[in-house]
Amino acid sequence: MSDGREHGKQADQQTWILGTGLADDVTEDAQISCMSASGFRDRPLSIGEVSELISLTARTIRYYHEIGLVPEPARDDAGNRAYRLEEISRLLWVQRMAAAGLSLKAVREAAEATDDQCVQDLLTELDRNLAAKEDELRQQRAAVAQLRAFGVANGLFVPETATVLHEAGIDARGRQGEELMLLINTFMDPDRGLSGARSQAFIEARPELKAESLRLERRFEALADADVDDPRVEEWAREMAAHNAAVDAAEEEAGVNQEETDSERINERQITLGAQALASAAEQPAAAQLRAMDRYIELSMADCFTEADQPEQEGHG
Repeated sequence: MSDGREHGKQADQQTWILGTGLADDVTEDAQISCMSASGFRDRPLSIGEVSELISLTARTIRYYHEIGLVPEPARDDAGNRAYRLEEISRLLWVQRMAAAGLSLKAVREAAEATDDQCVQDLLTELDRNLAAKEDELRQQRAAVAQLRAFGVANGLFVPETATVLHEAGIDARGRQGEELMLLINTFMDPDRGLSGARSQAFIEARPELKAESLRLERRFEALADADVDDPRVEEWAREMAAHNAAVDAAEEEAGVNQEETDSERINERQITLGAQALASAAEQPAAAQLRAMDRYIELSMADCFTEADQPEQEGHG
Protein backbone atom coordinates (compact mmCIF):
# COMPACT_ATOMS: atom_id res chain seq x y z
CA MET A 1 0.00 0.00 0.00
CA SER A 2 2.79 2.32 0.89
CA ASP A 3 4.50 1.47 -2.38
CA GLY A 4 1.38 2.56 -4.21
CA ARG A 5 1.26 5.91 -2.42
CA GLU A 6 4.96 6.45 -3.10
CA HIS A 7 4.45 5.59 -6.75
CA GLY A 8 1.51 8.03 -6.97
CA LYS A 9 3.58 10.77 -5.33
CA GLN A 10 6.38 10.22 -7.81
CA ALA A 11 3.89 10.32 -10.69
CA ASP A 12 2.48 13.64 -9.48
CA GLN A 13 5.98 15.11 -9.20
CA GLN A 14 6.88 13.90 -12.67
CA THR A 15 3.71 15.43 -14.09
CA TRP A 16 4.50 18.77 -12.36
CA ILE A 17 8.01 18.87 -13.79
CA LEU A 18 6.82 18.02 -17.28
CA GLY A 19 4.00 20.55 -17.04
CA THR A 20 6.33 23.40 -16.13
CA GLY A 21 8.69 22.66 -18.97
CA LEU A 22 11.51 22.13 -16.51
CA ALA A 23 12.31 18.80 -18.10
CA ASP A 24 13.08 20.54 -21.40
CA ASP A 25 15.95 22.47 -19.79
CA VAL A 26 17.85 19.58 -18.23
CA THR A 27 19.67 16.58 -19.59
CA GLU A 28 18.05 13.17 -19.89
CA ASP A 29 20.26 11.80 -17.09
CA ALA A 30 19.25 14.69 -14.84
CA GLN A 31 15.57 14.05 -15.63
CA ILE A 32 15.92 10.41 -14.67
CA SER A 33 17.73 11.36 -11.47
CA CYS A 34 15.08 13.95 -10.49
CA MET A 35 12.18 11.64 -11.23
CA SER A 36 13.59 8.64 -9.45
CA ALA A 37 12.46 7.71 -5.98
CA SER A 38 15.85 8.62 -4.52
CA GLY A 39 15.70 12.09 -6.11
CA PHE A 40 12.36 12.91 -4.47
CA ARG A 41 12.89 11.14 -1.21
CA ASP A 42 11.96 13.13 1.91
CA ARG A 43 15.35 14.77 2.45
CA PRO A 44 15.51 18.44 3.51
CA LEU A 45 18.30 20.69 2.25
CA SER A 46 21.18 21.97 4.33
CA ILE A 47 21.87 25.71 4.61
CA GLY A 48 24.75 25.32 2.16
CA GLU A 49 22.50 23.62 -0.37
CA VAL A 50 19.83 26.29 0.00
CA SER A 51 22.49 28.96 -0.43
CA GLU A 52 23.63 27.30 -3.64
CA LEU A 53 20.07 26.85 -4.88
CA ILE A 54 18.79 30.42 -4.46
CA SER A 55 22.13 32.33 -4.61
CA LEU A 56 21.80 33.76 -1.11
CA THR A 57 24.75 33.60 1.26
CA ALA A 58 24.52 31.42 4.35
CA ARG A 59 25.36 34.51 6.43
CA THR A 60 22.36 36.38 5.00
CA ILE A 61 20.08 33.39 5.58
CA ARG A 62 21.18 33.19 9.22
CA TYR A 63 20.58 36.94 9.59
CA TYR A 64 17.01 36.59 8.27
CA HIS A 65 16.44 33.93 10.91
CA GLU A 66 18.02 36.11 13.60
CA ILE A 67 15.69 39.07 12.95
CA GLY A 68 12.66 36.83 12.61
CA LEU A 69 12.06 37.58 8.95
CA VAL A 70 12.18 33.89 8.05
CA PRO A 71 11.28 31.27 10.68
CA GLU A 72 14.02 28.90 11.80
CA PRO A 73 13.63 25.47 10.20
CA ALA A 74 13.66 22.27 12.20
CA ARG A 75 16.97 20.65 12.99
CA ASP A 76 18.09 17.23 11.81
CA ASP A 77 19.54 14.52 14.03
CA ALA A 78 22.98 16.14 13.79
CA GLY A 79 21.61 19.49 14.98
CA ASN A 80 21.89 21.20 11.61
CA ARG A 81 19.13 23.29 10.02
CA ALA A 82 16.99 21.17 7.72
CA TYR A 83 15.23 23.32 5.11
CA ARG A 84 12.00 22.15 3.56
CA LEU A 85 9.96 23.63 0.76
CA GLU A 86 8.18 26.12 3.04
CA GLU A 87 11.36 27.74 4.39
CA ILE A 88 13.05 27.71 1.00
CA SER A 89 10.07 29.38 -0.66
CA ARG A 90 9.91 32.02 2.07
CA LEU A 91 13.63 32.76 1.72
CA LEU A 92 13.25 33.12 -2.02
CA TRP A 93 10.24 35.44 -1.56
CA VAL A 94 12.15 37.64 0.86
CA GLN A 95 15.15 37.70 -1.46
CA ARG A 96 13.09 38.83 -4.45
CA MET A 97 11.19 41.49 -2.49
CA ALA A 98 14.47 42.89 -1.11
CA ALA A 99 15.99 42.83 -4.60
CA ALA A 100 13.06 44.96 -5.80
CA GLY A 101 14.22 47.65 -3.38
CA LEU A 102 12.00 47.10 -0.34
CA SER A 103 13.69 47.61 3.01
CA LEU A 104 13.71 44.61 5.33
CA LYS A 105 11.18 46.47 7.49
CA ALA A 106 8.87 46.82 4.49
CA VAL A 107 9.45 43.19 3.54
CA ARG A 108 8.36 42.18 7.04
CA GLU A 109 5.24 44.36 6.77
CA ALA A 110 4.42 42.82 3.41
CA ALA A 111 4.92 39.33 4.78
CA GLU A 112 2.66 40.02 7.74
CA ALA A 113 0.00 41.83 5.67
CA THR A 114 -3.48 40.36 5.87
CA ASP A 115 -4.63 41.86 2.58
CA ASP A 116 -3.06 42.72 -0.76
CA GLN A 117 -3.76 46.47 -0.40
CA CYS A 118 -1.06 46.80 2.26
CA VAL A 119 1.48 45.27 -0.11
CA GLN A 120 0.30 47.52 -2.93
CA ASP A 121 0.75 50.59 -0.70
CA LEU A 122 4.29 49.50 0.15
CA LEU A 123 5.07 49.00 -3.52
CA THR A 124 3.59 52.40 -4.41
CA GLU A 125 5.82 54.09 -1.83
CA LEU A 126 8.80 52.13 -3.13
CA ASP A 127 8.02 53.22 -6.68
CA ARG A 128 7.98 56.88 -5.58
CA ASN A 129 11.35 56.45 -3.87
CA LEU A 130 12.83 54.74 -6.92
CA ALA A 131 11.53 57.53 -9.16
CA ALA A 132 13.25 60.09 -6.93
CA LYS A 133 16.48 58.11 -7.07
CA GLU A 134 16.09 57.85 -10.83
CA ASP A 135 15.82 61.64 -11.10
CA GLU A 136 18.87 62.03 -8.87
CA LEU A 137 20.88 59.62 -11.01
CA ARG A 138 19.74 61.42 -14.15
CA GLN A 139 20.97 64.73 -12.72
CA GLN A 140 24.27 63.16 -11.70
CA ARG A 141 24.77 61.73 -15.17
CA ALA A 142 23.98 65.13 -16.68
CA ALA A 143 26.59 66.71 -14.39
CA VAL A 144 29.17 64.12 -15.41
CA ALA A 145 28.34 64.65 -19.10
CA GLN A 146 28.78 68.41 -18.66
CA LEU A 147 32.15 67.93 -16.95
CA ARG A 148 33.27 65.66 -19.78
CA ALA A 149 32.07 68.12 -22.41
CA PHE A 150 33.36 71.37 -20.88
CA GLY A 151 36.16 70.17 -18.62
CA VAL A 152 36.42 70.73 -14.89
CA ALA A 153 37.33 74.43 -15.27
CA ASN A 154 33.90 75.33 -16.70
CA GLY A 155 31.82 72.19 -16.31
CA LEU A 156 30.97 72.81 -12.65
CA PHE A 157 28.92 75.91 -13.45
CA VAL A 158 25.24 75.83 -14.39
CA PRO A 159 24.84 74.69 -18.03
CA GLU A 160 24.12 78.13 -19.49
CA THR A 161 27.16 79.71 -17.83
CA ALA A 162 29.38 76.74 -18.68
CA THR A 163 28.36 76.97 -22.35
CA VAL A 164 29.15 80.70 -22.57
CA LEU A 165 32.56 80.30 -20.93
CA HIS A 166 33.46 77.22 -22.97
CA GLU A 167 32.48 78.76 -26.31
CA ALA A 168 34.50 81.88 -25.47
CA GLY A 169 37.55 79.78 -24.60
CA ILE A 170 37.64 81.14 -21.05
CA ASP A 171 38.91 79.01 -18.20
CA ALA A 172 39.26 79.68 -14.48
CA ARG A 173 43.07 79.95 -14.59
CA GLY A 174 43.86 77.06 -12.31
CA ARG A 175 42.15 75.35 -9.38
CA GLN A 176 42.19 78.44 -7.14
CA GLY A 177 40.59 80.61 -9.79
CA GLU A 178 38.08 77.86 -10.55
CA GLU A 179 37.02 77.62 -6.90
CA LEU A 180 36.78 81.42 -6.62
CA MET A 181 34.54 81.63 -9.70
CA LEU A 182 32.36 78.84 -8.29
CA LEU A 183 31.93 80.76 -5.03
CA ILE A 184 30.99 83.96 -6.82
CA ASN A 185 28.47 82.14 -9.01
CA THR A 186 27.03 80.41 -5.93
CA PHE A 187 26.02 83.49 -3.99
CA MET A 188 24.97 85.43 -7.08
CA ASP A 189 21.60 84.49 -8.53
CA PRO A 190 21.77 82.43 -11.79
CA ASP A 191 20.89 85.40 -13.99
CA ARG A 192 23.71 87.51 -12.58
CA GLY A 193 26.15 84.62 -12.84
CA LEU A 194 25.21 84.16 -16.49
CA SER A 195 25.45 87.92 -17.03
CA GLY A 196 28.99 87.90 -15.64
CA ALA A 197 29.96 85.03 -17.94
CA ARG A 198 28.53 86.87 -20.94
CA SER A 199 30.49 89.98 -20.02
CA GLN A 200 33.67 87.93 -19.78
CA ALA A 201 32.97 86.41 -23.19
CA PHE A 202 32.11 89.84 -24.63
CA ILE A 203 35.45 91.30 -23.44
CA GLU A 204 37.37 88.22 -24.61
CA ALA A 205 36.03 88.69 -28.14
CA ARG A 206 37.05 92.38 -28.38
CA PRO A 207 40.82 92.98 -28.47
CA GLU A 208 40.67 96.59 -27.25
CA LEU A 209 38.53 95.75 -24.21
CA LYS A 210 40.59 92.66 -23.43
CA ALA A 211 43.83 94.63 -23.67
CA GLU A 212 42.49 97.26 -21.28
CA SER A 213 41.33 94.58 -18.82
CA LEU A 214 44.79 93.01 -18.81
CA ARG A 215 46.45 96.42 -18.38
CA LEU A 216 44.24 97.25 -15.40
CA GLU A 217 44.88 93.80 -13.93
CA ARG A 218 48.65 94.41 -14.08
CA ARG A 219 48.27 97.87 -12.55
CA PHE A 220 46.20 96.43 -9.71
CA GLU A 221 48.88 93.81 -9.01
CA ALA A 222 51.47 96.60 -8.88
CA LEU A 223 49.52 98.26 -6.05
CA ALA A 224 50.53 95.42 -3.72
CA ASP A 225 53.68 97.35 -2.81
CA ALA A 226 52.12 100.81 -2.88
CA ASP A 227 51.10 103.09 -0.01
CA VAL A 228 47.43 103.80 0.61
CA ASP A 229 47.99 107.46 -0.35
CA ASP A 230 49.79 106.57 -3.59
CA PRO A 231 48.18 108.50 -6.50
CA ARG A 232 48.03 105.27 -8.47
CA VAL A 233 45.27 104.05 -6.13
CA GLU A 234 42.86 106.76 -7.26
CA GLU A 235 44.04 106.48 -10.86
CA TRP A 236 43.31 102.76 -10.95
CA ALA A 237 39.86 103.20 -9.37
CA ARG A 238 38.88 105.87 -11.93
CA GLU A 239 40.31 103.95 -14.87
CA MET A 240 38.55 100.78 -13.73
CA ALA A 241 35.23 102.61 -13.37
CA ALA A 242 35.67 104.12 -16.82
CA HIS A 243 36.52 100.74 -18.30
CA ASN A 244 33.45 99.18 -16.67
CA ALA A 245 31.28 101.96 -18.08
CA ALA A 246 32.79 101.44 -21.53
CA VAL A 247 32.03 97.72 -21.36
CA ASP A 248 28.44 98.43 -20.30
CA ALA A 249 28.01 100.89 -23.17
CA ALA A 250 29.48 98.44 -25.70
CA GLU A 251 27.24 95.66 -24.41
CA GLU A 252 24.17 97.88 -24.66
CA GLU A 253 25.06 98.82 -28.22
CA ALA A 254 25.56 95.14 -29.09
CA GLY A 255 22.37 94.08 -27.29
CA VAL A 256 24.22 91.91 -24.76
CA ASN A 257 22.99 91.45 -21.17
CA GLN A 258 19.90 93.58 -21.66
CA GLU A 259 17.57 91.31 -19.66
CA GLU A 260 16.16 92.73 -16.45
CA THR A 261 17.25 90.89 -13.31
CA ASP A 262 14.40 89.62 -11.17
CA SER A 263 14.95 91.44 -7.87
CA GLU A 264 12.83 88.84 -6.04
CA ARG A 265 15.47 86.24 -6.82
CA ILE A 266 18.25 88.19 -5.13
CA ASN A 267 19.05 86.56 -1.83
CA GLU A 268 20.59 89.26 0.35
CA ARG A 269 21.65 86.70 2.95
CA GLN A 270 23.50 84.70 0.30
CA ILE A 271 25.24 87.83 -0.97
CA THR A 272 26.29 88.79 2.57
CA LEU A 273 27.66 85.32 3.28
CA GLY A 274 29.41 85.24 -0.09
CA ALA A 275 31.08 88.59 0.54
CA GLN A 276 32.14 87.37 3.98
CA ALA A 277 33.62 84.22 2.43
CA LEU A 278 35.56 86.25 -0.14
CA ALA A 279 36.91 88.50 2.60
CA SER A 280 38.03 85.52 4.67
CA ALA A 281 40.83 84.52 2.28
CA ALA A 282 44.10 83.62 3.98
CA GLU A 283 45.99 85.86 1.54
CA GLN A 284 44.38 89.28 1.83
CA PRO A 285 44.89 92.10 -0.70
CA ALA A 286 47.32 94.81 0.30
CA ALA A 287 45.96 97.94 1.96
CA ALA A 288 46.42 99.98 -1.23
CA GLN A 289 44.57 97.35 -3.26
CA LEU A 290 41.68 97.31 -0.78
CA ARG A 291 41.49 101.10 -0.93
CA ALA A 292 41.52 100.99 -4.74
CA MET A 293 38.64 98.49 -4.79
CA ASP A 294 36.62 100.56 -2.30
CA ARG A 295 37.09 103.69 -4.43
CA TYR A 296 36.14 101.80 -7.59
CA ILE A 297 32.91 100.62 -5.93
CA GLU A 298 32.17 104.16 -4.70
CA LEU A 299 32.66 105.61 -8.18
CA SER A 300 30.59 102.86 -9.82
CA MET A 301 27.74 103.31 -7.33
CA ALA A 302 27.82 107.06 -7.82
CA ASP A 303 27.48 106.58 -11.58
CA CYS A 304 24.55 104.18 -11.04
CA PHE A 305 22.70 106.66 -8.83
CA THR A 306 23.38 109.49 -11.29
CA GLU A 307 21.93 107.47 -14.16
CA ALA A 308 18.91 106.49 -12.06
CA ASP A 309 18.16 110.11 -11.11
CA GLN A 310 18.73 111.57 -14.59
CA PRO A 311 15.30 110.74 -16.13
CA GLU A 312 13.54 112.20 -13.11
CA GLN A 313 15.54 115.42 -13.35
CA GLU A 314 14.79 115.71 -17.06
CA GLY A 315 11.11 115.24 -16.29
CA HIS A 316 11.15 118.22 -13.88
CA GLY A 317 12.74 120.41 -16.52
